[in-house]
Order: sequence, then C-alpha cells, then structure tokens
Amino acid sequence: MPDTAQIPLTQSFPGLLLSARAGRRVLDGLEQTHARAREFAETHVRPRAMEIDRLAGSDPNHFPWEVVRAGLAYRMLSVLIPRQAGGVGGLLTHGVIVMEELCAACPGIANIFGAHALGACPLLVTGSIGHWDGLLREIADAELRGEPILMALAITEPEAGTDVEDTCLMRRARITSAARRVPGGYRLSGAKRFISNGSVARWITVFMPTDPRDPADTWTCFLLDSRSEGFSVSRVEHKMGQRACPAAELALDEVFVPDEAVIGRPGDGMPITLMTMATSRPGVAAIATGTARGAYERLLAWLQSTSDGGRLLERQHVQLALAEMHEEIHLARQAYMDAALVLDLEALGGTLRHPMMRLYNRIPVSWRRARPMRSLLSTPAAREAAASFLRRKTDARTATRSLAISSMAKARGADVAMRVSRRALEVVGLTDDPVRAELQKLWRDAKLTQIYEGTNQLNRLEVHRGLCAGDVMEIVPSARHRGAA
Repeated sequence: MPDTAQIPLTQSFPGLLLSARAGRRVLDGLEQTHARAREFAETHVRPRAMEIDRLAGSDPNHFPWEVVRAGLAYRMLSVLIPRQAGGVGGLLTHGVIVMEELCAACPGIANIFGAHALGACPLLVTGSIGHWDGLLREIADAELRGEPILMALAITEPEAGTDVEDTCLMRRARITSAARRVPGGYRLSGAKRFISNGSVARWITVFMPTDPRDPADTWTCFLLDSRSEGFSVSRVEHKMGQRACPAAELALDEVFVPDEAVIGRPGDGMPITLMTMATSRPGVAAIATGTARGAYERLLAWLQSTSDGGRLLERQHVQLALAEMHEEIHLARQAYMDAALVLDLEALGGTLRHPMMRLYNRIPVSWRRARPMRSLLSTPAAREAAASFLRRKTDARTATRSLAISSMAKARGADVAMRVSRRALEVVGLTDDPVRAELQKLWRDAKLTQIYEGTNQLNRLEVHRGLCAGDVMEIVPSARHRGAA
C-alpha cells in the first residue's frame, strides 16, 4: 500500500489541477511548502512526539523550545506572514498544508505553530499594514536569526467560551474583562483562560470590551506585550491531549496598551473575531485531518509489519475499516482546502495584489518601519481607510459564506479525527506493541479539535446561518464607526 505522506499534492487535492493549469508557479509554491513541512515533521517532530507528550503530562510547564527552534530553519513561524512583511507566503492554503503534515506527526507540537499563526490572524485580516512592518516583520527577521518569537490569541474568559465567538451569543455572554480608556491608550484588566501558547508567547492579541455593559458593540482587539507590567500567568492547565502546546490562564491587572497597539478600529472586535475564525477554522480542520491521517498511517504500518497485524489485514472487516478511514480522511482534506481557497481567493482575495498594496511595497522598508510612518498608519483616519478598503474588497455575503464553509470543514474534520483514531484503536485491540500508545495519544489529541475555535455545535450553527438560511453576518467592519469610550 502507498505511503500517504509521499502522495503528490495533485492526488491529495485534485482541485489543485486547476491551479496547475492556470499557472505552475502556484502549485510549485505549495509543493515546496509541503516538502518543507514534511521534512521538519519527519526529522524533528515525530521522533520526539511521545517523549514530549509524557514530559508535558508530568509537568504542564515543560515546553519543547528545542523543537520550535528546529522549526525556524523551515520557516514554520512565518508561513502566514506575507512576503511584503518578510514572511514566506501569507496564503491560508500554505498554512493548512503545513498543519496536516505536522499533525500527522504530533498534533500537540503542531498546535504550537498553529496557535502562533492564530495570534497573528487579527493582524492579517484587518489590513493593519503598520503592524505588518512592525511585529510581523520582527517575527520573520528574528526567525532568520534563529530566535523564536511566538504569538497567541486570548479571547476565552472564565465564564465565556464559545459565547465570545458569536455575535448573538456575545450579547448574553458573561464578560468579566474590560479595557479602560486612558490618555495615550487603554488599561486592560481581567482574566483569559485556556489560551494556547499563553505562557510562552511574547506577543498576544487580546479581545476585551471597552464598555462591559455593551460587550458586543465595544469588543476591541489589542496587541499586548507579555513583558508589560501587570501581566502574569496564573496557571498552566494539565491537559488530556495536545499536551506539548500549553494552555494557560492569563491575568491582566491594569496593563497599559498604547493606541497604536489597537488592532483595527476600537469597537470592531466582533467582525475581527469572526474573520479570524473564518481564517483559523480551516487550520483546525487540517489539524484534525492530520491527526486522523497519523492514526491511519500508524495502524497501516502495524498491520503490514507485524505477524498479528498481517493476520488481521487478511480479514475483510479490517480492509473495509481501512477503506472507510481513507475515505473520511480524503473528504475531510477536500473540505479544509475548499475553505482555504474560498478565503484566499474570494473573502480576502486580491488584497495583497491590490494596486495600493503594490504602491506601498515600493516604499523602502526602512521608511515604512520608521516611527513617523507607523504613527501615521495608527491614526483614526488610517484605520478608517483600512476598514473602507476591506469593505470594498470583501462584501458581507462573501465573508459570511467563507465563515460557513470554514466552520463546516472544522466540524467535519474534528468528527473524522475522533472516528478514525477510535477505529484504529479498536483494530489493534489490546496489543502490547508501542503502536497502541501512539494511537491512544492521537485519540486524546483528536478530542480538542471538537472544542476549540468554537465547539462543533456552534460551527454547525454558522453553517446553518451562512449556507442554509442565507443570513448575512457583520463580518466586515461596517461603515458606521462604532467608537469606544
């Protein structure tokens, strides 16, 4: 039987044949990304997966910095950073391919890089060019020097989880955090819980309301330096799965964030949240698909290489189980790539190729990074211009459809990961072969994909709204300036 890791991309994603016919450059770039991720996974991730899971299970503060540093040579921290900001791509299609490859080796280690990309998403979807030439370029430059700078996204609160990822639920959510306006910026106070990379990230995108009485309309995104006075890590959770990536509770006590570190416009946090979810859920679907593929590949290798497995492989019910697993993985893969392509080509399509962006790119980087230019790009007028630009390039109907397709891929992939990993465990039975421990780990890892980035139930509600009911959600920042106290 073929090694699924070696199958060409055009066989894994038949839709890419259209890209190949339209222009070989697109497919060449994806194949290079795929090969780079596969080499990193096989060389540095899978050999350490079980050991790191065991160490993090004993001590939640254990973090595999050595694996993260190994990933720098493969540009794992700048996959989603646009070339204009010193990264290697900026397209979600590259990011999801990376996530499947890494997760087939170890979903926990992969999620370190996934949570980092999630933290960067608000900067990428808002048109915050000043932050591209600021923090994102700093991350890419540090990566080339061999210095990892990690990001995280903090949105979940002690009494508000899935609530904060849906506009309707947000109006009834029990939000306990708040950002208070002060001269020159804001003071952030409150707690954020279950934050992936929260204890190791240098920079965190944090969502809080500026008016706790009206969180939905004053929800705002801030860029926080974790070295700021008043920031602390309350605890790191003992996790069942994906242990290599820590989940932390963060405490903010009057942490100052300057005006230039506000992402988008004050009060635009819900549209930014929803567009971030549209961007990140295909990545979760890829995480789930890679987890399922990892279980399938380990089972198949065991069946082909052991006497006990060989006897089982002769049985028709095992052959049918393998065929069903392969079927589910293939269809889950198509779903997440469809979602990534819709976002790259439709929801955010053309942004990086817009004439204004090309004109901006002709300005020397040293000028763009200078304080006067960064201050100019942080002004209210510049934020309004960025919001207007997004409205012209992405209509609400297209963005709602993108969110629905992303949510569909996430929910389907997560369920596939659970079914495939459980079925693989059933086939190997109570063998004392090391493969059982690996499959048990993948089954534990798979469960989280049904929970984070919105539970599967919420994701399916998004599918209903966007595809079944034909609703149009306010995902693109509106022309009405929300304002914030």
